[in-house]
Amino acid sequence: MNWLRFIGQRVLRAVIVSVVLVTATFVTVRMVPGNPAEKAVGIATDRTPEDQERAIRQAERDLHLDRPLPVQYAESLLAAARFDFGRSFQTNQLVTEIISDRLGSTLRLATGGTLVMLLLGVPLGIAVGALTNGRRPGVEVTFSGISGFIGSIPPYVLAVIGIFFFAYTWKIFPRIPEGSILDDVLPSLALGIGPAFLLARVVRVETLDVLQQDYVRTARSKWLPTRHMYLHDVLTNVLTPALTIGGVLFASLLGGAVVVEGIFGRNGLGATLINAVQLGDYPVVTAVTLLFGFMVVVANTLVDVLLGAVDPRTMVAK
Repeated sequence: MNWLRFIGQRVLRAVIVSVVLVTATFVTVRMVPGNPAEKAVGIATDRTPEDQERAIRQAERDLHLDRPLPVQYAESLLAAARFDFGRSFQTNQLVTEIISDRLGSTLRLATGGTLVMLLLGVPLGIAVGALTNGRRPGVEVTFSGISGFIGSIPPYVLAVIGIFFFAYTWKIFPRIPEGSILDDVLPSLALGIGPAFLLARVVRVETLDVLQQDYVRTARSKWLPTRHMYLHDVLTNVLTPALTIGGVLFASLLGGAVVVEGIFGRNGLGATLINAVQLGDYPVVTAVTLLFGFMVVVANTLVDVLLGAVDPRTMVAK
């Protein structure tokens, strides 16, 4: 029963956040300067001003832009529930087809960045925590400075640095056809290294706290293997804050993916979103923005469920 109530609460929270997200997206998109109907019609030299005006008004009716805002908002909620946003203003292609064509590249990038963040951040934080447990203050200061510096570098800067050194200077990762696993290495590193060092800072502090607990001291006194102590006692207790912070960092990771995709010339949702904003393509902007938001909501919901599985106490605390 506890699990059913716990999951029900998380699903309800996800629905509420999704409604707020749809509302915020609806308001934000309508604040973008310019009339999408004008951009959809374009400028034709063979039209008189009167014909141009009539074409714009017809486009507004076809795109449902002439309806009252409350009606448009209700339609946005229904569209989000069905994830059916109609057709693009610019290409007349189904928005779902546009997203399905480009979603794979973005998912690979987000997955790669998340793996870099977790596989680098958690072991690094535990290792530095073990090294700085009551000694080596120089290592602590050095790590804090380096991790803070790298964690503050925007992903697009890391992307440019990675391309310059690893692709052009050292030829380690020359240009590889998109779709190959190797093509995901540099973008994933550029996206995940910054969050990995931020996560490592948190994990180091949590590791130091765990190492001071009585059960760890008891394990030391029993001369248990160091590997067993860190894998069984330290890692299991560090996973809870690591997953929590990782879920928070996932949102910034997706935001960085929008820019990183453009730098690496990937045909993903990031480039699609930027192009749609520039053209005032409401359906595409709304759909892609909501999809990014839903991915964050789903990721945080999964993190909550994983935390409940790792540490049942979190189900009561939350």
